[in-house]
Amino acid sequence: MTPRTVRWREALARHGSALALYLGLALLMTWPLPLQATTAVPGNGFDTWQNMWNMWWLREALLTRSNPFFTPYLYYPHGAGLWLQTLNPINFLVSLPIHARFGLVVAYNFVVLFSLTMSGYATYLLARGTLAGQGPAPLTHHRAALIAGVVFACSGYLLAQVLGSHTHMLAAWPLPLAALALHRAANRPGPGRIALAGALIALTALCDWQYLLFTLIWAAWYALARLLFHRPDGGGPLPRLRASGAPAVVAAIGLALLLVAPLAVPTARFAGQVPTAETEGGPTFRLEHSADLADFFIPSQIHPLLGPLAERLQAYKAETHIQNKTVYLGFVALALAALGLRGRSGRFWLLSGLLFALLALGPQLQILGWRTGLPLPGALLYDLPLVGISRYPIRFAVYTTLALAILAGLGARRLLVTLERRAARPNRAANLALAGLVALIAFENLTTPFPMVRVYVPSLYAALGRDAERYAILESPFYYNTSPVYMLFQVVHEKYLVGGYTSRRLPYPLVEQIPTVRMFAYAEPAPDIITQEPAQIAASVFSYFNIRYLMLHGAGGALRYADLQTVAAAAANGAKPEREHSILAYSDTRSASGLLRAMGPFEPAISGSVLAYRVVPPDDPLPFLGLGEGWSPPRATPSGVERSISDEAEVLIYSARPRRVTLDLNLASPGAGALELRVNGAAQRTLTLPDGSSRQQFTLYIESGMTRLHLRPFVAGPLVVRGVGLES
Repeated sequence: MTPRTVRWREALARHGSALALYLGLALLMTWPLPLQATTAVPGNGFDTWQNMWNMWWLREALLTRSNPFFTPYLYYPHGAGLWLQTLNPINFLVSLPIHARFGLVVAYNFVVLFSLTMSGYATYLLARGTLAGQGPAPLTHHRAALIAGVVFACSGYLLAQVLGSHTHMLAAWPLPLAALALHRAANRPGPGRIALAGALIALTALCDWQYLLFTLIWAAWYALARLLFHRPDGGGPLPRLRASGAPAVVAAIGLALLLVAPLAVPTARFAGQVPTAETEGGPTFRLEHSADLADFFIPSQIHPLLGPLAERLQAYKAETHIQNKTVYLGFVALALAALGLRGRSGRFWLLSGLLFALLALGPQLQILGWRTGLPLPGALLYDLPLVGISRYPIRFAVYTTLALAILAGLGARRLLVTLERRAARPNRAANLALAGLVALIAFENLTTPFPMVRVYVPSLYAALGRDAERYAILESPFYYNTSPVYMLFQVVHEKYLVGGYTSRRLPYPLVEQIPTVRMFAYAEPAPDIITQEPAQIAASVFSYFNIRYLMLHGAGGALRYADLQTVAAAAANGAKPEREHSILAYSDTRSASGLLRAMGPFEPAISGSVLAYRVVPPDDPLPFLGLGEGWSPPRATPSGVERSISDEAEVLIYSARPRRVTLDLNLASPGAGALELRVNGAAQRTLTLPDGSSRQQFTLYIESGMTRLHLRPFVAGPLVVRGVGLES
């Protein structure tokens, strides 16, 4: 055998052993996933279904050559923009062959195992690249790099993302690859290395926009560190600048920005149209989802032995889900990291870890739940362009964990070198130390048995999937914590969905405009100024929008709202609904005590049923009303509900065929004046308004479809509207 062949075999053995180690740890940490790979998935049964839907939709978009960033399947009939959705195309791409051969459930489980394995292996490669400057000791470097990969792959942060079903955040393996490529480009600049580094930075955008943001921040810090601390001897300022490697890093950042620009620009525009963390989650949302200083030292609540203790220690975050409060670093890893602080490389990774820990702490320092009032850099960070896309400061800890892993690798090398010098049998001592460290790190972060969720779809949805017709299904309530599972059902029935669970709640005119739809959305009364009785117009409303089935779910409270069943029965022309179990019990991932887990398969309890009503289109559909733009929110008064018009407001009239209709307005004017009416932009007539209450009726001829009636009052103040009725 030639020396080259020997080197190849040794390299293959080392890389193969690394992959085998990380795969074995992934199987251990997620056990009993291997026993249930075709019937269940690890996670919380919430974002689980959304991320499975993402994989299904990307495959559908690929097969139909559709725009993957817009889907007609959600928020029917308008469709939904997916620029901020957790699509994680990278997971879809790596699992596509598995998806095509074995189905969606196996593909999702493959993504979990692949991400954990590759996160360990990519960190192993980064650690080897970092250790390469520590002297010629390839076997020692291999063992130390293995430890670095174990720290990252078994980290509390990553395993908590598995529990939260955040597969977009679990796909962290491009981060160490990007760091390694930047390191190589800085040390030996060249077009190929710079291009590779830029491409790998851009690749993080296919995991999640937040990871792209974090990587750009890390890359900018790395460029600054090279500039400040890398001081080659001799030469003028320009040669010294080039020799620092900082220009190569900046060039890679610039290339990455160019590569992601076609996606970043429309995403930024879309972000301005949807709720922010403050408007959707409240003014303290980011603070509540920042790391507490104590969180870095409290074990994960998924730990089978330490979880109950961690639950008590983290009582200050009792309502926060485990995936949003777990950043445990591990005392074994910290001890190794302390050994790895010597040298410029150790100091750089220490500063990297501290920088991102500081960002993970969010806008204000918190210690054991005490809000100190001490402002942190995160208070300013979210005012920067595009940074507001990130809503969870705690996720910055991914780079803290990566920095810890590299420091632990440096410390492990120092420990192994010392053992090898002192032991009578150096190789055996080093292997025993390696095995012991792997075992200790794995135990500190143990999550076995991992909470699993059975993938269950009621048979009635499978029957709908065999129906070739195209129509929509309304699941009620779809603004509730059961809404993600409806997307799992959609994977089977492949019909349009009224509503949908997306990463940002999108504006939804259908719900906002039509009270009959709104009562189904929330499974609660939707009092408004429209006087039409929902039971009388339900069949007309749903058949107009081609909504074929109304699914009322007990888990969301729809079966406790008698009026909702009355309206659904009217839409079905009195036909009895089909009933089936629809929801299984899932883990409550806010605490260790809420986790459902077993070493083998188990049968979860049933927690809800569904009533399926088939809408029967009426022979003579009634016209019905909706409220467009310009109205104040509805106000409840002793005499009923009212809204007001300050400038101009729209009344929408829907009709399946042309007809003559009479509109009835119940008004209260602050003074005498006039009300101008325009139909689809054309002037219709002007009504005289007396001071005080009045009833105004007028007749219109409308075409089929939607007619916009604009009301513009000319009075001293807002015009109060107490009722809008329609007769035909």
